[in-house]
Amino acid sequence: MKTFITATAALMLTAGLASAATITNKDGAAVMIVVTEGGQQTEVGVGPGQSVTVCGGGCFVTMPNGDRETLSGGEAVEISGGKASIK
Repeated sequence: MKTFITATAALMLTAGLASAATITNKDGAAVMIVVTEGGQQTEVGVGPGQSVTVCGGGCFVTMPNGDRETLSGGEAVEISGGKASIK
C-alpha cells in the first residue's frame, strides 16, 4: 500500500510538471516577468541563461517588453533581445 501511494504521488508530480511552461532567458541580463495564475500575480526573476517553470494550470504572462501572452502549459518560451517567442 505504501508503495502504491508513493508511486501515485510521483506520477501526479511528474504530470503537473509536464504541463507547465518553461521560460528560458537567452539574454545577457536578468529579466522580470509577471505571472498571473488563479487571479494572483507573481513577479519571477529569470537570470541570464536560466530557465524557470511556471503555469502548471494555465496563466497570463507579462514579458519584459510589456507584451502579454496566454499560456496553457507545456509551452517553451525563449526571451532574446528583450522579446519573447513561444515554441
